[in-house]
Amino acid sequence: MPRLMVLLAALLLLAGCDRPSSSGLLGYVEADYIYAAPVSGGRITEVAVQRGDSVAAGARLFALDASDETAKRDQAKAALDQAKSNLADLMTGERTEELAIIQAQLDAAKASMTLSVPRVERRRKMVTSKIVGEEEVDEAESALLADRGHIAEYTARLAAAKLPARADQIAAAAHAVTEAEAALAAAQWSLDQRTVVASADGRIEDVFFRAGEEVSAGAAVLQLLPPPNLKLRLYVPEPQLGAYKIGQKLDIACDGCAAGQTATVSFIATSAEFTPPVIYSRESRAKLVYLIEARPDDTAQPWHPGQPIEASPAP
Repeated sequence: MPRLMVLLAALLLLAGCDRPSSSGLLGYVEADYIYAAPVSGGRITEVAVQRGDSVAAGARLFALDASDETAKRDQAKAALDQAKSNLADLMTGERTEELAIIQAQLDAAKASMTLSVPRVERRRKMVTSKIVGEEEVDEAESALLADRGHIAEYTARLAAAKLPARADQIAAAAHAVTEAEAALAAAQWSLDQRTVVASADGRIEDVFFRAGEEVSAGAAVLQLLPPPNLKLRLYVPEPQLGAYKIGQKLDIACDGCAAGQTATVSFIATSAEFTPPVIYSRESRAKLVYLIEARPDDTAQPWHPGQPIEASPAP
């Protein structure tokens, strides 16, 4: 019986003991991940990274089949080339061969007129001598008038052929070029989106799809963690809340962390909550606490999301 009493006393003593209380804040490391996803679905043709790789901003992450987008880009480029050719044709007037035809017609009309003028003079003299009648004079004068008309016509046609098209035609062609350029830019953008690159420096935390698999639009293919996206979630009891403010420096301690780690308070919650289950300590459980977030000052330190930490105000 005395031995049983001793055992019960020992158990009660152990039950009343807990880990030493700490004046610091308890919390853990958390991360805001970037989920790289395509803007449109398709078959993955390449995954250029593996889990654990460190990548730089702009590095190629993965690519999707781009056959359809490439064809549409080439079609848009051909349409732009045609629109530019139409505009250039309207700006330069008729071709050299067409100008040569009109010039030849003008030269023929001038040559015919050189014969018509003396013919009229001769017919008039012959009418005076009663050799020919008035009808032949009328025919010669009519031919002369026809030659003059042809000369005027071909001269005007030649001048018009050397001019560019009407202003409204040129404006319409210019608008067509602008529209074709916009279509090409849109097609090129769609093609570029088939290759996804890293938006920031970081570490590949996970890869969810492999080459050959189908992925839908907006579905994350991999998980990227940039070092600036690391944060520390800490919980401060309500009586101590006034001791913390945005921008305040904190000393950070954790298992495996290098000595002298610090962080800067970036967020203080305005509403209280019960201590999360992950923050296990007898003195803090079942208490109302406020969430504080802090950004590590040394992102080169190998912080691990989920890692327990302890923080205290820096001197």
